[in-house]
Amino acid sequence: MNEEHNTFEGKDKELSEKEKLPRQQSKLQQHIQPHLSQVSESVKNLTNALWQGLTFIEDIDLQETQHVYHNIARFLQEKLQADFQTCLQTTYLLCNESDPQIIGEQPPSKLVQKLATKVKDLILTIKVHYLKPQAVPTFDKGLKSKHLRQIEIFYINPTNPKPNVVRFEEEVEWDNLPSDVRETFIKEDPERISFRPYPQGD
Repeated sequence: MNEEHNTFEGKDKELSEKEKLPRQQSKLQQHIQPHLSQVSESVKNLTNALWQGLTFIEDIDLQETQHVYHNIARFLQEKLQADFQTCLQTTYLLCNESDPQIIGEQPPSKLVQKLATKVKDLILTIKVHYLKPQAVPTFDKGLKSKHLRQIEIFYINPTNPKPNVVRFEEEVEWDNLPSDVRETFIKEDPERISFRPYPQGD
């Protein structure tokens, strides 16, 4: 297999769909908001503070999700020679993303649907890993102070049936990690947390 970087070994944690933070805050807010007028000012202030905290967490999670999708879209842009926005919409469809906060309200165009079908013949699997600093090797054998996000795209080159892998790596501050990833690092302390945007399922 052709690859650009070495893989990482160690104690890993695979996140299942159930462990990922659901994006239900907007529905929760709709349910709570009508009742705030019936409670005391202190309870109302506490509720608003909690809601702001949840919204902040949701924003970070959405931003991190978009970082992942943008990297995948850049790969598709190179392979398909299509514009970035079309490749981004194709990425959403490929990864079965349905959150309107990410994909918007417009349904995918016929071109996007056609490209998503084509991409399924190109990409074998996509994996996203979050590594804690001491699991990230450096040339001077020092430790990085930031976590690392690594996106792996395994694909087939039409001119060469041998599988290939391309990796996108970026350091991520602790506060910018997805909330479910931070929670897993705190509770279980794995060296690496992984999930698979494509294909979904076992």
